Amino acid sequence: MLKGYIEIERIRLRACHGVMPQERRVGNIFEVSVTVCYDMERAAATDDVNCAIDYSRVTQIVVEEMQTPADLLETVVARIRERIIETFPQVLSGSVKVTKVTPPIAVALSSVSVMTRW
Repeated sequence: MLKGYIEIERIRLRACHGVMPQERRVGNIFEVSVTVCYDMERAAATDDVNCAIDYSRVTQIVVEEMQTPADLLETVVARIRERIIETFPQVLSGSVKVTKVTPPIAVALSSVSVMTRW
């Protein structure tokens, strides 16, 4: 086995996640990063894209799941994880991180993130 990692970093998009009414109406800017680990030995040996994980499809999963509003980032992270696992059963492990770039908090901070690893 040749473990390989695909890292998709900081997909930036607007979505309507959060518990505050304004977050649901206006939305916020989010960044999503995904890492998936899989056995890339066959893809590397054959140079065949059909043996690799299609990272454009992983990105599309993120975009689709971010379009469905949720109160909690934990919910969004779990949905993205589940879709990746369902779509790509060859994934051995990974991580999903959703960052709210400008959270509605009365404290100076750069962002807030929720992340899961499996």
